[in-house]
Amino acid sequence: MKCTLLKAVSALASIALVAFMPACSRTDPKAPAPSDQVTIASTILPDSALVQVANAKGYYAAEGLAATLQTHQIGKQALQSVLDGKADFATVAEAPVLLSIMKGEKICIIATIDTSHRNMAILARKDRGIKTLEDLKGRKIATTPRTIADFFLYSILTINGVSQRSVTTVNLAPEKVLEALLSGDVDAATLWNPLLVHAQKKLGEAGTTFYGEDLYTQFFVVVARQVTIRDNPDKVRKVLRALIKAEEFIRSNPVEAQGIVAEYSNTEKALVSETWAANNFRVSLDQTLVLALEDESRWAINNGLTRATEMPNYLDFIYFDGLKSVNPDAVRILR
Repeated sequence: MKCTLLKAVSALASIALVAFMPACSRTDPKAPAPSDQVTIASTILPDSALVQVANAKGYYAAEGLAATLQTHQIGKQALQSVLDGKADFATVAEAPVLLSIMKGEKICIIATIDTSHRNMAILARKDRGIKTLEDLKGRKIATTPRTIADFFLYSILTINGVSQRSVTTVNLAPEKVLEALLSGDVDAATLWNPLLVHAQKKLGEAGTTFYGEDLYTQFFVVVARQVTIRDNPDKVRKVLRALIKAEEFIRSNPVEAQGIVAEYSNTEKALVSETWAANNFRVSLDQTLVLALEDESRWAINNGLTRATEMPNYLDFIYFDGLKSVNPDAVRILR
């Protein structure tokens, strides 16, 4: 079926035909209302900049949508709002999405809205003798379970020959991760921007950062339940067109866009500006997304994070028709 800043954090034919078609590829034509209601569960993170800018600049309204934005601290919360039927769309990183799919949730990705190679890192206390990744052996590392932070920690340790069994993982909510690192309760922490930059400034020379830009790419996506996509294909297209307009605005007006994101997340504009270059705000569906979902699924299975024993065919959980109809050049996934 086709288809998270310390302040901010302290943040879808006939009935007969339907039976034979993959859920994410089904689109039931229906006359759109003069002003379609849509609720988008969006994180306060800069990763959701396209959603925030589209709202601030009136792009949803221009597409005939009466949009309501829900505010969530992290993507996993936004996704849960969609699963609970409290929102139509959600912005979330790829890890919670694949874990939900492997749990059996009927959702689909409609587009990627941000990718980043330096949005995530391990920030360690150099004042405790940690200068290399190998120095993390025997140390306490804080992370947020069942999120991209969890997968990033596993990946960067593994590729550098550090067994996860050789470290003590402390599972905490995002705001507690930063508190634990700054207080010294843990020796290192997996953090994402802009919280990462905030923590780097707080630690100063006492900290050292380990990125994994050649190892991990974060994908921030927009998802919806399959039934929502199936019953509202025109609404999906409207949302995508609004996001594409926001992409064009950000490209031409980065400073103003940063101001919008800073206001939306109640964060200093300077902090948003400092992390801006780490993001690639673009509405797309790329083959690398599928590869990332597959890699992370193997991790989830091997580490007992899911009861599933086989990896799903993620082409069945990506909705191609929406983006293909509004910007076919942005769809680059082999099928």
